[in-house]
Amino acid sequence: MTVARTYPRWPFFAVLLAVALIAIGSLAAFDAPPEIWQHITRYTARLSFLIFVIVFASGALAALFPSATTRWLRRNRRYTGLSFALAHFLHLIAIIGLFVTIEEVPELIAIIGGGGAYVFIAAMALTSNDWSVRKLGPKVWGRLHLAGVWYVWAIFMNSYVGRLASETPPEPKWIFALTTTLGIAALGLRIAAWMKKRRKSAIAAA
Repeated sequence: MTVARTYPRWPFFAVLLAVALIAIGSLAAFDAPPEIWQHITRYTARLSFLIFVIVFASGALAALFPSATTRWLRRNRRYTGLSFALAHFLHLIAIIGLFVTIEEVPELIAIIGGGGAYVFIAAMALTSNDWSVRKLGPKVWGRLHLAGVWYVWAIFMNSYVGRLASETPPEPKWIFALTTTLGIAALGLRIAAWMKKRRKSAIAAA
């Protein structure tokens, strides 16, 4: 008899609740539509970034600091990743709302760079299932998701490092220092986990 797998749904509801609270808070704090949309855009970006950092570092955390929590994060990485996709597409809706409100068009480089991230996110979300793994093959599937997470990481870091280096950032620099630090820390964890795996392989082969 086949036992049905149960999938955690709470990350998706948590994302929807968080975005709803961001929208409510923005409406309460500001009167002008451009300010409302800008606030929603900023905080939905930070929400999706925090989820992404967890997804990006979950495998490394489980390898370096094995525990029930880190093993749960690695085991449910697919669903955490899908909740990130949900959060970031809601962020895209906020971006569109902002530019429609201010009647401007984003710069071409932002459309190309950010658009590429959304293409990868959509591709990873649509293939985050066992059927896609079988059809694409584990190697192709793995390469797609590996390229996707690194591209998205690079886009986030380009945004936050650029604002940190700017002489006139749109918000206090400590915000961008914090997000940049989180992104680099996640990168460090992945490198450390990779080095640990290499050492174990070398010892096993000796």
